[in-house]
Amino acid sequence: MKKTVTLIIAFVISAVAFAQEDTYVEDVKKCIKSNGTYAYYEDVVDQMFTMLEKQYASQEVPVSVWDELKTLKESSLEDLGQMIVSAYRTHFTHQDVKNMNGLYTTQAGQKMVKSENELTEGDKIVLTEFYRSDTGQKITGSQDSMNTAMSEISEMWSSNFYQAVVEKLSEKGFNL
Repeated sequence: MKKTVTLIIAFVISAVAFAQEDTYVEDVKKCIKSNGTYAYYEDVVDQMFTMLEKQYASQEVPVSVWDELKTLKESSLEDLGQMIVSAYRTHFTHQDVKNMNGLYTTQAGQKMVKSENELTEGDKIVLTEFYRSDTGQKITGSQDSMNTAMSEISEMWSSNFYQAVVEKLSEKGFNL
């Protein structure tokens, strides 16, 4: 009987921990979509394909092959998201991420991401208050560390993605 109760308790604790982990991941992904990070990397992938198409122009790679390779974009961005989650986890609590998401839902947060030139005085006050909060202080205090982590992630991810596409092209008989 004790073993059954212990197993049930362990299962419940594991399920709760997994659910919390899952919401943290989803909240970070929401955050990087809201703050423009995800869109930035979507553009990076598109630019990478433009560059590859120029590099392989003499190989006359069919459009159908490029279209097939471009389907790798979504899974690659998913991998990137997981890497970014690890960087966020090092610097921010789940509540911090929720606070960031809260900021990005405001008019001030949306303007900050899209066009800082359009910030009103009221928007600037909202942003100042946010950056004076504990979460805002963590963001500014960890900026150098986060920039370093994001730079390393970006370099690793883009290199891996580029190499994966080149390998797929090679498998199909297209080589530089």
